[in-house]
Amino acid sequence: MTIWYIARGAGLAALLLLTISTMIGAFMTGRGKSATRVVWSYVHRVTASLGLGALLVHVTSILADPWAHVGWAASIIPFTAGYRPTWIGVGTLAVYTFVAVAAVGVARARIAVSERGARAWRWLHGLAYAGWGLALLHGFNSGTDSGVSWVRELYIACAAGVAAAVSARVALERGPDLVRSTRPKLGAVR
Repeated sequence: MTIWYIARGAGLAALLLLTISTMIGAFMTGRGKSATRVVWSYVHRVTASLGLGALLVHVTSILADPWAHVGWAASIIPFTAGYRPTWIGVGTLAVYTFVAVAAVGVARARIAVSERGARAWRWLHGLAYAGWGLALLHGFNSGTDSGVSWVRELYIACAAGVAAAVSARVALERGPDLVRSTRPKLGAVR
């Protein structure tokens, strides 16, 4: 039973940390260079790294739990687990996505050396949203404590937090364009 507690606790901790990292990443986009951006960038990286560490503990403890029915093969090959294969497979895809996004994050200085490289890096790093969504679906549908009210509320809070961060990002990105389009041009005839 102790392994189950570790597995579920680490899974929920990973979701919470990766949610915080995703929210910070959404808020940081397009903010230029400043001292505050450096701090938020650091916090973004630290929460992502801690989230990946919690994810490692989650996967390792699930593999060590004889009652989980998730073997090494199922942890590597999606949709082959003996227990809820679809949702465990979604979790495996989430892990792959997060590892790929982390690798892209580490390689940013080498990838984003040109405008084209920077666009490619942003697109690849943006896959973190997909990984986060897959992780949320995995936890909600394969978690044995998803029926517990506070766990369900945690899933809802994580979803609401990321939705709010992405909405704020979109609003901030479109804000100047909306202001410019409604402002009359100098010398324009009315």
